[in-house]
Amino acid sequence: WTKSINQANKMALLAWAKETGINLVQINGQRRYGAPPPGWVGDPPPAGTEVFIGKLLFQSVGKLYEFRLMMTFSGLNRGFAYAKYSNR
Repeated sequence: WTKSINQANKMALLAWAKETGINLVQINGQRRYGAPPPGWVGDPPPAGTEVFIGKLLFQSVGKLYEFRLMMTFSGLNRGFAYAKYSNR
């Protein structure tokens, strides 16, 4: 499966993470971005701030606290994600 990885996309993702200062970690079938994002002050957001995302991603809705892209254990995208916003 590693031969199927688009190297241009991989390099763009790594460059984006470096440019924004957002942490990128893959654990237990999830690729996590943020949590907390750079410059975050205070406690994590309250319950009710996480949104299920399937097929579409709207970062323009609000400031993201964390984004989790669900992955297979072989490293492939499962086709859905969760976004946790700074507030409701």
